[in-house]
Amino acid sequence: MAGPVSKVGWKIVGGAATVAGGTAATKSVNAVYRKVRGGEPPKNLAHPDTTWREAMFFALLTAVAVALGRLAAERVVATGWTRLTGALPPGMEGRAAAASTD
Repeated sequence: MAGPVSKVGWKIVGGAATVAGGTAATKSVNAVYRKVRGGEPPKNLAHPDTTWREAMFFALLTAVAVALGRLAAERVVATGWTRLTGALPPGMEGRAAAASTD
């Protein structure tokens, strides 16, 4: 069972990883948008000058990229945590078994 120090440590490490992954994904989406569209991505999707199509596409693309970036970063850090400590991060025990029974 994980102690309070490892729970706090994981919250810090895992949280930092998810923020970093989300930030990297957002920057990547913006860079891809600039390359593909040849201009700046919309700053405010609700602005009347932004078409619905563009706003929905950019919102969907950003949401998927950020979610995947955060997931990838947290999984990499969780693997490192497991290698370093010999145990899964706090709160991850038993999750794989529960997910596989669905």
